[in-house]
Amino acid sequence: MKHLLTLLLFTTVLRGFGIDAYFNHAVFHTPEGDAYVETHMLFNASSLRFMNSANGYQSKVELTYIFELDGKVADFSKKIVKSPFVQDSVNAIVDFLDVQRFNLAPESYKLSIKLRDINNPKDSGTIVQKITIAAPIESAFFSDLIYLDTIFPNAGKTSPYTRGNYDMIPRISGYHGPNNKSAGIYTELYQSEIALAGNDDYIVLLDLIDPKTDEALGEFRVMKRFKGNEIQPIVHKWNIENLPTGNFLVRLEARDRNNVIIASKSSLMQRHSFVPASDSLDDFQINSTFAGRIHNEDSLRNIVYCMRYAGSVYEENYIEDHWQTADTTELRRFFYTFWRERNSVDPESSWKKYEQGIAYVEEEFSLGNRRRHACATDRARVYLKYGKPNTRVIQNREPNASPYEIWHYYKTPRKSNAKFVFYDRSLVTNEYVLLHSNVPGEQVDYSWYLQLSTPSVAPSGNDEPLSNSGDVIDYNNLNGIQMNSVGSRALDFWNNPR
Repeated sequence: MKHLLTLLLFTTVLRGFGIDAYFNHAVFHTPEGDAYVETHMLFNASSLRFMNSANGYQSKVELTYIFELDGKVADFSKKIVKSPFVQDSVNAIVDFLDVQRFNLAPESYKLSIKLRDINNPKDSGTIVQKITIAAPIESAFFSDLIYLDTIFPNAGKTSPYTRGNYDMIPRISGYHGPNNKSAGIYTELYQSEIALAGNDDYIVLLDLIDPKTDEALGEFRVMKRFKGNEIQPIVHKWNIENLPTGNFLVRLEARDRNNVIIASKSSLMQRHSFVPASDSLDDFQINSTFAGRIHNEDSLRNIVYCMRYAGSVYEENYIEDHWQTADTTELRRFFYTFWRERNSVDPESSWKKYEQGIAYVEEEFSLGNRRRHACATDRARVYLKYGKPNTRVIQNREPNASPYEIWHYYKTPRKSNAKFVFYDRSLVTNEYVLLHSNVPGEQVDYSWYLQLSTPSVAPSGNDEPLSNSGDVIDYNNLNGIQMNSVGSRALDFWNNPR
C-alpha cells in the first residue's frame, strides 16, 4: 500500500517588496482542547539594509501578524525583529529567525503578514494566506511536524524556542544540505489514552521512507515506547551523513500492543549530499564537461545564484546558503548535476537555453553599480521562472504615476491569464518591485492601482478594487481622488492585455 504524502511544513517565500523572507507555521494542541499556531519567519539578511552603531552593523524588520476571523481580528502581534550585530555589513551577515505562538480556536483564519525594513522603509509589503486549525478528533492524532536545526538544554531559562527543559531551534523547511550531518524532528501525539482505553504501552516507529518504493530505510528505523496519555512530546535526531541525495518521507506510526496503527503522520524531507552516486562522474570528468568551461569563479557563483528560479524550493534553499561560500569544485558539481537531472541526454542544451534568459535579465534589469545582483530583482525572478511574457506594457511617463510595467502570460504552470504589475517607486534605480500578481504564491496587493500614484497624489481607502471576475474596478472618484489623475491607463492595460 502506498502512503499519501502530506507536506506538513509548507514554506511560503515572501518577495516582491525588497525583502526576502521565508515563512511557515505549525499547529499544536493543548490538554484543555485549545490550540496554538507557531509561526516561523526566516529573514534573508542580504536583502536587508544594515546600519552601523556602537556595537556593529544591524538590520531591523517590523513584522506584523494579523489573524482575522469573519472580518474581525482574532489575534495579532507587531514587533521589531533585530538581526545579530556583525562587524562587516557585506560579508559577515547571517540570516536570522523569528518564532511566535498564537492561541487560537479551531477555525479557518485569514493571516496578513506585513514586513517593513526599518532601515529602508520603502522596502515593505503585505502577503495574505489562509491558516486552518482543525478541531481535535475523538482518537489519537499527531500535531504538525517541525524540523529542528539545534536542540540544547535551556537551564531553566525560557524563550520562544522552549519546549520543556530544552530549546529547539526550528528549520524553515525539510531541506538538508551537504553541511547538515543530522536531521531532527519534533511533534506531539495527543489522546493516545483514548485510543488505548487507558495508559497501556504503545510504540512509535520513526522511519525514513523512499517514496518511490514505499520501503523504509532499515538503518534509520527508530522505535520509542510510551504509555497512553493526553500529550506525548516526541523528538528525535538522525545522523544523515551517509544519506544520499534524494527525496524522502519522515513517517511516524503509533501502534498499540496488537500492532494496530492508532495514529500516523508523514512529512517530506529532501537531502542534498555530495556523496556521489555509482553512476556519477568524478570531479575530473565533470571538469571536462560544459561545467568545466566556466573558469572564472565570480561567473560560476553568479550563474549558480541565477539558477535558483529553475530549481525546487529545496535547491533554492541550497543555492541561497552556498552560492557565495561553497568551494568551486562543490559548485561545479552542483551545477552539472542540476542540469543533468533535468535532461540526462543533453544537459548542456537545457543549460544553454536558461543561460540565454540570464544574459537577457542581466542586461535588461541591471542595477548598475548597486550591490544587488540583477538576478535578485523581481522582474528577473519572474522572467527566469515563467519565461518571456506574451505581452509587456512599459509606462515610464504616465502623469502622476510611478514608472510601471504590466506583464501578461497566456499560461503559467499555476495560472492561465497570469498577470504581474511592477513599479519603480524611487524613479531612478531601475529596480522595479513586484506590486501585485494574480498567480497563486506571488505577491498580492489588491490596492496596487492606488500604490502607483506618486507622493503628490496619495489616495487611500478601499483596498480591494477588484471585481468578482478578477478585473480591476475603476472607481471614478475614490475618496475624492480622480482616478484618471493617477494613471488610469493601468486599469485598461491590466484588464485588456495587449
